[in-house]
Amino acid sequence: MCRYLKDKQHYIDLYDLHTIEECLSYYRDIRNSLENKRNAGGFKKYDKEEFDREANKAASLIINVIKARRYERKEEVIHKWMEEDRKMQEKLDNAAPPYEVLCDKCSSPTEIILKDLRDLSETNSKVLFMFECLKCKKRQVLYEDGTKWHPKRHRCPECNSILNEKSEYSNDVLTINYSCLNCSYKNEEIDDFNEMEKEREARKAKERKLLAEYREEFCVDDKTGREMLNFFEHFSRMLKEWEEKKKKDKGPLIQKARQLKKLTFVQLKKLIEDAVQKEGYINLKFGKPEIGKYVIIDFSVIETRDGRKERKSQNTLKKLINRLLEDTNWRLMSGGINYRLGILTGRLKAYESEEDLVEILKKKKRQ
Repeated sequence: MCRYLKDKQHYIDLYDLHTIEECLSYYRDIRNSLENKRNAGGFKKYDKEEFDREANKAASLIINVIKARRYERKEEVIHKWMEEDRKMQEKLDNAAPPYEVLCDKCSSPTEIILKDLRDLSETNSKVLFMFECLKCKKRQVLYEDGTKWHPKRHRCPECNSILNEKSEYSNDVLTINYSCLNCSYKNEEIDDFNEMEKEREARKAKERKLLAEYREEFCVDDKTGREMLNFFEHFSRMLKEWEEKKKKDKGPLIQKARQLKKLTFVQLKKLIEDAVQKEGYINLKFGKPEIGKYVIIDFSVIETRDGRKERKSQNTLKKLINRLLEDTNWRLMSGGINYRLGILTGRLKAYESEEDLVEILKKKKRQ
């Protein structure tokens, strides 16, 4: 009876073999590509030793990514393989043969000589049993539900008719002759099981050699694998942040934000003082600044024009301050301008980081 579920090492070896083959394939492709371009462009400056060193560096970068990616999926894939084989094995083990099958030629009792699964690629795979007559040795194949298995008939590639098949087995060689009764098509297939076994053993030997030579180089352990994944995750995050920053740096808002004048307190005071005096406000004074994430400072002026009413005075000063600060990193705070008995007060806030400067430009755009 066939065995589908193997011990875990079988699946580890299989996964590692695929990892080695993928890494070697990429390495050869990269080296061949660089070799083909060796006499072009910037490669001309390297001698053979330098070229080999730089080519190996380039290949190693790609190979390390593959090694990390293969490590990341290793347990998941192996678990999936084992689960698939476990389900097939359980189906095969739990299948009961048809009851009391007699030879369809001489009606004598039979015995089971083979039990296997059919249609493995399909979800509805079935278990079949091969029975051999204890008397005449004729064989028949039945599914577990008792229905008879019929081998797939080959069709003629020229006229699509069912082909006539004659087989002969001798010295571990199976010969099948196909002939079409409807046209002149003929074909012969020879399966030499000795040669097939030799090829299988040669393939297995090659796989064992690959595992012995390259497993340590390409199949990383848990400690190294986790370190590589952490590095690439950190690198990927940095690359994403760099790309976002690069994209943002090209945006119109960040460009405009960088053009805003970052005024010191002395420059701010002079800018406002000169302008408010021309509009009839005197005695500009500033309070003690609050130093935190932002610099915030109170200010006050005195109204000198008797004919200017409270609301008019407030609006005039507010528009003046906003206009003065429009191209700077300072802004009048949301409380606006307050007026009492000809004394006008307000608060100013300074923005310093590019992110904050972009935000104030966004707010202005939404207004």
